[in-house]
Amino acid sequence: MSGDDAAAKRASSRDHFDRWAHQYERDHVSRWLATLQRHSLDALELGPSDQLIDVGCGTGAAVRAAAPTVRHSVGVDLSPGMLDRARELASGAASVEFRVADAEALPFRDSTFSALLCTTSFHHYPAPEGAVSEMARVLAPGGRIIIADMITDRHVMRIVDHLLRRAQPSHARCYRTHDLEQLLIGAGLTEPSTRCLMHGFYAILAAHRPK
Repeated sequence: MSGDDAAAKRASSRDHFDRWAHQYERDHVSRWLATLQRHSLDALELGPSDQLIDVGCGTGAAVRAAAPTVRHSVGVDLSPGMLDRARELASGAASVEFRVADAEALPFRDSTFSALLCTTSFHHYPAPEGAVSEMARVLAPGGRIIIADMITDRHVMRIVDHLLRRAQPSHARCYRTHDLEQLLIGAGLTEPSTRCLMHGFYAILAAHRPK
């Protein structure tokens, strides 16, 4: 994807989620997505020593859910509207932080986080290699990463992906599980594993940064 096309895709994504922010966590779609996110968050097996980053955090449900367990919980998103709502919902919560940021340019030092979550936003990223590289960079040695999203292993989902690319300007593309695993390996992450949900329409991919 060209630089201009990628910029247009990011702008469309920002606008799409800014418009959705006031209804997010209230409508049927986002409540259904929250169920998938809870499965993904559980897969990280968070503990008191963890520092968590949620990339594409939306209104921060996972950040809030993790806050009582972890040392620090951070959410980043491209949508200022989503983060305004996230800060409102997290008002009074300790050790919670939200920042506007692109997944391809995370504003954190190397090896900052022990756990990283990215749920149902990866299909909006126009430069997936850059996004995964940034995720790996901010992950500490031994840290865990979960990327969860729709997958195109099944033919019907390849049709859905094609239709979404035509109908939704913010949609970049969905991937097969093998392609996602290769992106993780290419970023230096190890032991990728996949758990499929929804009869193979959605996958939770886990990996580690080597110690």
